[in-house]
Amino acid sequence: MKKVETLRELQLISIYIYNELIKFCNQHDLKVYLHGGSLIGAIRHKGYIPWDDDIDVCMSRPDYDKLLKISNGKISDSCTLIDPETNEDFNGYIPVIIYNNSKMESKQYRTNEELKIGISIFVYDGIHSNFIIQKIYYAYMYTLRSEHALCRANFNYVNTKIAKKIGPILQRFYKKSDVRKYKKRIIRLQKKYSYNQSTFVSTNADYRSSKEICKKTDFEKAIPLIFEGIESYAYSHYDSHLKKYYGNYMCLPSLDQQNAKHNFIAWIDDSFLLS
Repeated sequence: MKKVETLRELQLISIYIYNELIKFCNQHDLKVYLHGGSLIGAIRHKGYIPWDDDIDVCMSRPDYDKLLKISNGKISDSCTLIDPETNEDFNGYIPVIIYNNSKMESKQYRTNEELKIGISIFVYDGIHSNFIIQKIYYAYMYTLRSEHALCRANFNYVNTKIAKKIGPILQRFYKKSDVRKYKKRIIRLQKKYSYNQSTFVSTNADYRSSKEICKKTDFEKAIPLIFEGIESYAYSHYDSHLKKYYGNYMCLPSLDQQNAKHNFIAWIDDSFLLS
């Protein structure tokens, strides 16, 4: 295997994975949307944010369940869907599509995990329409996510100053081996409200999920756009969502914020063309 030497090389691998997912979803009439920084990149740059190092997408729970069932985990000969609920060896709670013949080493975690280069799928589930119940729900979800992080994270390599200070103090009360217990609780809570029976939907388990709440009818309307030359889609309310989540997303951040958010070393099979 050869080492991935540059940010652009890593982007090219993720673009390949994304294209394989798009082809599979188009073939089976499944909606997949660009999400987060990848969505901003498509709108502002017609592709990657220049300093970004991954691709995020999202799907509704019904479409994700269909993807899981139809693919049985195989998106293509080279790409596999890792489902956190059914894969006991996977410590995360966000599904990923990985490039099979790749490898990553990350400093983000307390123990060495067998990681591969991949893209994340954030799944939209139903959420209660009552504002107060939403607040209680997300407070509990935040607690579970924090406990999961205390089991898994290396707080020397987290992005927030508060986590770096408080994390190591609290972590002594959490076992590494309990990470999957909290993963299961997060996934169970994430799916508490039926997507089909809800008026509002959100990612629920994502960071700042309360800012992603939207009407299901708005989420299900697809708006075409281009990402790295690939015909892609966004949810119809993308502008109001991005403004609520990021503020003036069309304005470039300061230079000190223009850097990749993850910390890892990666390798890919020798036959993959990194150009």
